[in-house]
Amino acid sequence: MGADALREFAAGGGTLIFLNRATGYAISRLGVNARNVTENLSAKEFYSPGSLLNVKLDLRDPLTRGLPEDITIWSEGSPAWVLPDTRDETPVANCPGGNLLASGWLLGEKTIAGKTALIDAKSGRGRVILFGMRPNTARKAILTFKLFFNALTMN
Repeated sequence: MGADALREFAAGGGTLIFLNRATGYAISRLGVNARNVTENLSAKEFYSPGSLLNVKLDLRDPLTRGLPEDITIWSEGSPAWVLPDTRDETPVANCPGGNLLASGWLLGEKTIAGKTALIDAKSGRGRVILFGMRPNTARKAILTFKLFFNALTMN
């Protein structure tokens, strides 16, 4: 019943925001069409215990208003996605193919290289935003808080 109410809210023009691993709910219950490439991997295959990662933003998306193209994000066991070729799910932040680690420790860089770290998905007249990061950890990666603020203030 809760998922139905959330779908109805977004379809009516509302914005739903999911952070880090809570994004799995939006994929499994709300129909966001994305596949998490880090899901079910062991710590020997992928491990990001608290790392700063470089990403490229798609500056055409309103979530990126006021931001440069290259920023760092805080990754703490965070998901990264492969998206289908549809117009409903827009990749907003993408992990580069190389030079991904800005600071910290990352095992399995190839797993997320070239994958999406932020999704802006259409849902009726609204949207579902998936942050594959912790944007509220602003002291570590200050510009991700701007992404989060933009998400909160979008129409």
